[in-house]
Amino acid sequence: MKPLSTLKTSLWIALVLTAATGLAACSNAPTEPTAQSAAVQGAVAKDVKVAEFQTLMAREGALLLDVRSDGEWAEGHLEGAAYIPFASADFNQQLAALPKDRPVLVYCASGGRSAKAMQALNAAGHPEVYNLLGGIRAWQGAGNAVVHTEPVEIQ
Repeated sequence: MKPLSTLKTSLWIALVLTAATGLAACSNAPTEPTAQSAAVQGAVAKDVKVAEFQTLMAREGALLLDVRSDGEWAEGHLEGAAYIPFASADFNQQLAALPKDRPVLVYCASGGRSAKAMQALNAAGHPEVYNLLGGIRAWQGAGNAVVHTEPVEIQ
């Protein structure tokens, strides 16, 4: 039988080796999504702040998409927005049917649902998708207006 001090030393060595192995494995894990991890090789799925979102909205052909509820839509939305409610039973099918040759700019109330929509769009093969961080709340908080018009028809 080993003396107690030898047993303690062996346990400490095993613990240190286990911790070192775990840390080494963690250090190789990516900390941010990469282009390689996107559904489409070289695809963009990016969270952007209000100022960058405004710049992206000015791009020709950009598709602006609101994914909030009917009640939230009625409270006001961004001018030029198309509308597909996140809670729609066929939400993913509607996203997959959107044109894939245009950048998609998606927003919701605070950025949570639109972040999920961004990932779903990317997974469905949309190569360029942007999510408004903070959603329409951040938009209005920055002093930007909303409108009360009909949704834009998606072409």
